[in-house]
Amino acid sequence: MTEAPSRFLPEHIRDSLQSSIPVQRSASNICLYNFGSSNVAADAVSSYVFEKKPIQIHTIVDRIVPAWVDDSVDVIIMSYSGNNQEVEEVYLKAKKKTDRIHCITSGGKLKDLCQSGNDDLVLIPKNLADSEATGYEIGSLINLYESLGIQGIKNSMLESLPDIINYRDSIWNSGYPAHIAEFIGEKIPVIYCIGELRAVHKRWKMLINQVLGRLAFSGELPEFDHNEIVSWTEDKDNNDFAMLMFKTQTESKMLDLIVDTVTDLLSEYNLNIEIIELDGKLMERCIKGIILADAVVNSMEESSRCQKQRKDYTNSLMT
Repeated sequence: MTEAPSRFLPEHIRDSLQSSIPVQRSASNICLYNFGSSNVAADAVSSYVFEKKPIQIHTIVDRIVPAWVDDSVDVIIMSYSGNNQEVEEVYLKAKKKTDRIHCITSGGKLKDLCQSGNDDLVLIPKNLADSEATGYEIGSLINLYESLGIQGIKNSMLESLPDIINYRDSIWNSGYPAHIAEFIGEKIPVIYCIGELRAVHKRWKMLINQVLGRLAFSGELPEFDHNEIVSWTEDKDNNDFAMLMFKTQTESKMLDLIVDTVTDLLSEYNLNIEIIELDGKLMERCIKGIILADAVVNSMEESSRCQKQRKDYTNSLMT
């Protein structure tokens, strides 16, 4: 399936939330394995739990199954295709340690393993591009968390969906994505967010890499304040990059101050920097950032296609 931006993320979340998973033993410690583009959904949903619930969730993107995993730990393995090379190794290692295994996938090897092991299986629609699957993964993970006793997360998303849909409609029907696309131009994008918006910078980077075939980099505040600020202000090649700085109002006055200070400082150095404000609740502002990524990359793709068509037409006149 060819990778492409998605315009229907809110509807995919809404559709998947219409399903439910039978209530299970409440979880207190979860290992969430998320492979490929599935880590966008994993981070978007888990940010809510980190902030609001006394549940330990460890999001893991490699083959390691921690030594402390035992029958008290729930292991969730999320892979859209179900065929990522890590899936079988992680599943078999986890199966030796706990029978509390849950799989979110559209099929593939992960589905087969889960069914043969009589484990909890949540299926999402097949034959989608990875970016199209994200909404279904978000809704399915929310449903699974609810079934494991993490209450309130589903209602929070349902309450936010009308605002998310309004945001999507306003963004996709505005000139803002084209403005950001023009700002990036031929420069290399670098996307910065705070930790709770980790899914946002991952979505931007993935789409730019996979859809446009271009380099992109990302990072997080406040760590950026320690490691990279000197290079941005002193490196003579910094104008080769276009920085997108996402800001949002958090519950930490210290973190907000750090973000504001860094943003103000960088603006004084005539860098290519675009400040993007995200509002709303935890998951809401994260999903808005994902929606904006899809709209901007769609605009960049259309611009690239038009340029190619003009070039081809010009070449045809010269032959």
